[in-house]
Amino acid sequence: MTRNDIVRALNEEYDRLRADNLRERDRRIGEVIAKDPSMEALIYGGRDLFRKQARLLLSHPEQAEKNARETRLLAAENDRQLRKRLKELGYAENYLDPIYRCPVCKDRGWVGDGVREMCAFFKQRLTRRLYEESAAGTGAAQSFEAFDETIFPDDEKVSGSRTQRQLIRRVRTICEEYADSYPDTDHLGILMMGESGLGKTYLLNCILNRLIARGFAPIKVTGYRLYEAMRGAHFGDAEKRAEFDQLIGCEALFIDDLGSEPVVQNVTREYLFSLLNERLIQGRHTVIATNLKPDNLLSVYGERVFSRLIDGMNVTVITLGGRDLRALARLRK
Repeated sequence: MTRNDIVRALNEEYDRLRADNLRERDRRIGEVIAKDPSMEALIYGGRDLFRKQARLLLSHPEQAEKNARETRLLAAENDRQLRKRLKELGYAENYLDPIYRCPVCKDRGWVGDGVREMCAFFKQRLTRRLYEESAAGTGAAQSFEAFDETIFPDDEKVSGSRTQRQLIRRVRTICEEYADSYPDTDHLGILMMGESGLGKTYLLNCILNRLIARGFAPIKVTGYRLYEAMRGAHFGDAEKRAEFDQLIGCEALFIDDLGSEPVVQNVTREYLFSLLNERLIQGRHTVIATNLKPDNLLSVYGERVFSRLIDGMNVTVITLGGRDLRALARLRK
């Protein structure tokens, strides 16, 4: 499920919640009127006053300010009498107030006029759903806390003076520091390169899950899913265009297995450059894992994309080396 799907599902939940709240308020009104029929005039008195004001505004616009002031005073008195009578009947004085769980957004999920923003409670629920979705797709065990460096060989050098275990320990530190300092990182992104089975995807998911746990809302795609969005955008698919635009604009983008997607003329290079370049211009973070080596990246994607991928001013480039952990695990069985 994409982030858009989750937001859509949450909006539908909020729609149902508001409908339930209205039904419950109607039930309470009916209950109170059944107990004391004279309450109907007080319950609907404020509404009737404002309707009257609207009619007066049309017929006597020159007295709009005076009528509005008088209406507010009468409505306040009506509300005071209503609350007093509710207490006399044994109810809480706010028993008939509009019902909502969030007083900020009034169960709409969004706040602001013109430019809408998610309210804090909505964003909290979105973050939790994203984390659950991430855990379902990557496994909750893929975290820095569960990282086990002892599964990496420590018997031969693979990078300068470092063994594979020493190298992965250093890379883990870089990735965790990036995840903990986000969005105030030294670089806007990370590019992890290396053969299969060296821990790239695991580390990518560690960063992803740490960001989600910290309340951010990153998006993760595979290279192939990214290609599908780029291809759809190129050929006029509105939904895929929206998905591609979301990948450009999301606060943190994670691309796993870049290089596994098809390379299609006028699509792959052009749209990948657009994605990387726009995100760089907007100062957005991108974390990428690929099995391709630098010379392969250059030959597959061309110089423009390559320069964005390994941009030392904005990207931390990590090269993993050593033996395939999956192959080692099979040998141990």
